[in-house]
Amino acid sequence: MNLKRPHDSFFKQLMSDPEMVKEFLRGFLPGDLSSRLEYDTVKIIDTEKTGKKYRKFHLDLSVECMVSGCASEIYIVFEHKSYPDKFTLIQILNYMAVVWETCLKNKEPIRPIIPLVFYHGNRPFDLPTEFHEYFSTEEWLKRYLLNFRIVLFDTTRVTDDEILKTSNDLYLTASLLLMKHIFDDLKGLRPVFKHLMQLDQDRLFMVLQYVIMSKDMKEDELEEILKETGGETMPSLAQKWLEQGMLRDAQEMVLDALDAKFGRCPEHLKKKIKSIEDRLKLKELLREILLKDRLEELSLN
Repeated sequence: MNLKRPHDSFFKQLMSDPEMVKEFLRGFLPGDLSSRLEYDTVKIIDTEKTGKKYRKFHLDLSVECMVSGCASEIYIVFEHKSYPDKFTLIQILNYMAVVWETCLKNKEPIRPIIPLVFYHGNRPFDLPTEFHEYFSTEEWLKRYLLNFRIVLFDTTRVTDDEILKTSNDLYLTASLLLMKHIFDDLKGLRPVFKHLMQLDQDRLFMVLQYVIMSKDMKEDELEEILKETGGETMPSLAQKWLEQGMLRDAQEMVLDALDAKFGRCPEHLKKKIKSIEDRLKLKELLREILLKDRLEELSLN
């Protein structure tokens, strides 16, 4: 998970599974779209599109599917800022133009694109959802202007009950609830943890990693919530997972120090360092790297 972009990283992990994408679209698309989407054709596609002038667009998620027998794309934008991005629809329009340019270049019919914005800021998305709303003009003129409408999924406008009732997948339900409440204080997160505790261990640790990276949470605070919501065994499992994470961090710190002091770290040394499972030994090695002048002088050689 990306330390600098935990919200974006968690969303991509969640939606990397086509079945999870299908469950989300089935539950949260408007009824007229949801009922016509052919779910057996849903396929996650490469999210890098290149235009005529080598413009590159790194999208959060793009899905290719059939809607009532018509080849379409559903473009999902993940907006996780603390405020809505007023340029979201312009970015989507740029993406659409690039896709259509590619269709024309390949002598293919241009395909419809259904833009879906997934937003989970800490206040409602209160910006235009139709493109012509950008223009301050009289109504009669708007019929001559370019227009399209986004499908907006705004966690600030979806209730917990709606999420619980709509999704039949426990992991998707728990993840959506967590993303909805991730900006709450720890007290506000406690009810969400009761749903997280029902996940299998691998997925639980994934969401705990997201919580820790997104919140200013101390280890004892996490243990207290886990004990309260998951029983006595859960804190020890979480502690084991945290220790494994800290061990990996210590290994990466030593590797970074080697690169900074001596240049590229040889592969045989990387393997040795990644095999060390004693954090104290890694700490001593880090001090040794700072004191030695030559790579050959390290005790690992």
